[in-house]
Amino acid sequence: MAVRVRYIDERLYEIIGGEKYMPPSPNLNHNETIRCLYDVFKELLKGRNLKFYFDNVDVKLDDEHTVRPDFKIVSDFSKIADGMNVKGAPDFIAEVLSPGNASHDLVYKKELYEKHGVKEYWIIDNYTKNIHVYVLKDGVYGNPVIYHDYSQAEIDDIEDGYNERLKEQVKITHIISRTFGDEISVPISRIFENI
Repeated sequence: MAVRVRYIDERLYEIIGGEKYMPPSPNLNHNETIRCLYDVFKELLKGRNLKFYFDNVDVKLDDEHTVRPDFKIVSDFSKIADGMNVKGAPDFIAEVLSPGNASHDLVYKKELYEKHGVKEYWIIDNYTKNIHVYVLKDGVYGNPVIYHDYSQAEIDDIEDGYNERLKEQVKITHIISRTFGDEISVPISRIFENI
């Protein structure tokens, strides 16, 4: 029996381990971040044979797991051949946290994406302006690299302080991704551009 994303009272729910999960409705900043992701990746990966999808496209990982990640990129067009949904793991997935779904994205979906071979997984927190980046290596994610979009006030405070590690960290303004072959450099500030 095929398992799909379905609606209850016009609201979306996902199937995780055969169980229904209804994520909270996204807010405007959530949608703005997804749009920024699309704009940045579309620009950086221009001319490559890739498909970019928002949260309105199902990803059927297997018969018990159908999800709707906020943003995904697919290079294997056989996974989208039927024109209905993505069958199998996209190369790249990003989830934007909402107040009611943080543990869902940080724990359950991370484990699910790791198990099914998503090469790169970003968890974006609009409230802290942190991005957790997981890269699959030998079938596991390991610990994430956490990036932060520093405000000018934060930069000034750090530069006036004595914490040398933070002084080096504040200089990191881009996330380097190698998931699509050669290296691309994603400006962190552009992800949070209108937040």
